[in-house]
Formats: sequence, C-alpha cells, structure tokens
Amino acid sequence: MSALGTRGGQLAVVGAAVLVLVVGLAAAGAFNGCSGTTAKVGRPSAAVSSSPHGGVAYATAKVLARSVGKRPADTWGEIHAREFISGAFQQYGYFPRTDEFIASSGGRRIHSANVVALKEGDSGRRLIVGAHYDSVAVGEGYLDNATGVGLLLEVAGRIKNVPTPYTIVFVAFGAEEDGQLGAQYFLRGMSDVERRATIGMIDLDAPAGGDDLSVASRFGGPTWLRDDAISAADSLGVPLVTSPEAPGRPAGTVAAPADDLPFANADMATAIFSAVSWEASKGRSVAETASGPPIWHTPRDTVAYVDKKYPGRVRQQLRQMSLLLETLLTSKLGRRP
Repeated sequence: MSALGTRGGQLAVVGAAVLVLVVGLAAAGAFNGCSGTTAKVGRPSAAVSSSPHGGVAYATAKVLARSVGKRPADTWGEIHAREFISGAFQQYGYFPRTDEFIASSGGRRIHSANVVALKEGDSGRRLIVGAHYDSVAVGEGYLDNATGVGLLLEVAGRIKNVPTPYTIVFVAFGAEEDGQLGAQYFLRGMSDVERRATIGMIDLDAPAGGDDLSVASRFGGPTWLRDDAISAADSLGVPLVTSPEAPGRPAGTVAAPADDLPFANADMATAIFSAVSWEASKGRSVAETASGPPIWHTPRDTVAYVDKKYPGRVRQQLRQMSLLLETLLTSKLGRRP
C-alpha cells in the first residue's frame, strides 16, 4: 500500500464504527421521523436495504461534512474523506479499490484518488454512478457534495444483494473542483472493451438542498438516460424537473462543468442529478435558493446553516432521490444496447 493510501487510516477505523451506528439508527427510522425496530447491523447492507429511503444518505452526509469538513484536493481532508468512503464500501460488502493519480491544474500538481466499487449485474453492460467527494476550501462541503457521497453509498448498500440488469460501477471521484481531474483519470483508464460495454454515466452532484430536484444531460449528447430518469420519476411521484431552455441550447441540457462532462465528451449518455434553483431569465443553474443567498462554494455550505435555514429539505430530497436512483439501477432502461 502506498504512503497516500495509508494516510488517514485512523479516521477510517473511527468512520467504520460511526457508519455502523448510522446504519442502525437509519434502519430504525431515526433520520426520517419514522418509528420502528432497529435492524441488526451484523450485515450493514441488509440494514440499509430495509431502512427508509434517504435515511442513511442523510446521516452519512452529515457525518462526512462534520467529521471531515472541507476537503480540497490534495489535502488531509480529501485523504480522510476517501478513507471514510472506502471503509463504508467495505462495510457494505464491497471490495473497493483506490486509484491514485497525479494531475496538473492551475499550474500546480495535484495528488488525488478515486475510490471504485463494482456491483456485478446480470450482464456485462455497465452503468457508472459517480459523486465527487472533494470540496472547495470554505464551509463543510455539505451540499456540494457530501449529499452526493451519502446518496452514492446508501444506494450501493441498498442494491448490494439485489439483482441488477447491468453491472454498476460506483465511483467516488477526487479533485472534481479542480477541473474534473478524477473523472478524466477514470475515463482514460477505461479499456476499449469497458468503453464499449458502458451504456451511460449518472453523476450525483449536490443532489439535495436547492429548490428543485433536477436532471439534465449535455447539449449535443445522447439524452435517453435523462429521459428514462424523468419517466421513472413521473411513475414514482418524484418531483424532478429539467433545466429551462437557454440561448444556444435546448431545455434539459447544461453547460456547467461536472464529472459527467468527460464521459459526455466521449459520446456516452449522461444524466446529472442536482438540487438547484434556476434563473429562468438566463437559463442557467445557480447555487442558491429563491429565498436565500448562495450556498455552494461559500462558508454557508455547512450542516448547521442548511438544516436551520431549510429544515427537513435535505432529508426529504435525499429520500426522493434514493427511491428514484434505486429504481433506475434495478430496472432495464429504455435503451438496451
């Protein structure tokens, strides 16, 4: 194991213990306002699958944001975060790998890593589901993107022992805020066979906290994955919207960079899930809500601020997103390559 991989190991042990407690509490409905009997936590993935949707994601996001805090790329915070994520995957019965890389951004060399966990499906066709775990240097990175990491881990636990039509590749990307470096590295490492087998990529980028739950794809790229998500949301009663039409691009597409971008540029179908507010006049997403100041990339992106300002919002949106994502990953999608 490399020196980078061993750093933060102490936090990983603590994180694993915290995770067991989180799963037990979530299984009892402690984070969803539900009553129930706490499930046994000998097999955390079983406890997750029987817990109320969104409970584990909500608790995990809060633990990550509070215990690690800000996590810029190539810092101890980012190292501690990926140790926590790797430990969580292991708790859920996966065998995650940590892929380290060195890249350049803004004139500096950045040492980061992706954490990858594979869920074998009924076919060799692959669907990539990712969320970046790094953050900017202010706040706690709660909405951007501890909520995405929490959702990624919950759904991984939920479907661990559930048949899926496709093999699911879960990826916690490093160094997203520095130019999607982790996503670019992952894509470069894919073999030609893996690329041909990949039907699409789902990006969980701040999927809770804004006014609206949103899904979008890239202008000029395949849109069937986005459209399948909209259809599934309609059938489940999940209030999912698409981006408004903007000059030079149609509704339902985005231009802002995110970890789906390298995959879209490789002509893969992508769907970006975010909870945003939309400036309808300009047709672009903004990191704020209609009733408050910007949150993403500010000192306000903390558990204390968000949960006080918008009580219950993150928990409710993660519940809806967990239900939607589990449905998508366990269903045959509209396009069957």
